[in-house]
Amino acid sequence: MSEGKVLSLYMTMPDFMRSGHRMRCENFECDSMGIMGDKDYETGFEKGLLLVSEKSYEIIEAEDLVLERGILMENIFVDIDLYHLKEGSLIEIGETLFEVTGLCHAYGYLYGFSPELPELLENKRGIFIQPVDHGEINLGDTVTVIKEA
Repeated sequence: MSEGKVLSLYMTMPDFMRSGHRMRCENFECDSMGIMGDKDYETGFEKGLLLVSEKSYEIIEAEDLVLERGILMENIFVDIDLYHLKEGSLIEIGETLFEVTGLCHAYGYLYGFSPELPELLENKRGIFIQPVDHGEINLGDTVTVIKEA
């Protein structure tokens, strides 16, 4: 079984606080509706949380580009490369079980940072994961691949 660690967590502040501001967190709770307290909680949570591997930023840095962690819009940043996982695979983060719902494809906004960035990160931008049940995620939690589809 593959194992890694949670390095960073991010959520987006709701309208009544500082709309659209992405905030680093020590922990957050999530369920099938999303991240509790996030601006997108209970709305349009089709794909799930975005999990990004350190591998993505290594690819960026290998091209002598410098981007701050979190710029890929991840919710969970981990030190293990999970991009080989297919839809239906199961990952446990801390004590919370997640199902992989698919790859995150590079979005057009990345062109603003560097014209080659979307191509560099093709199939390596991140994966979407959906919580199977309610749980809490903390910095430093263990990330374990439970089942590969």
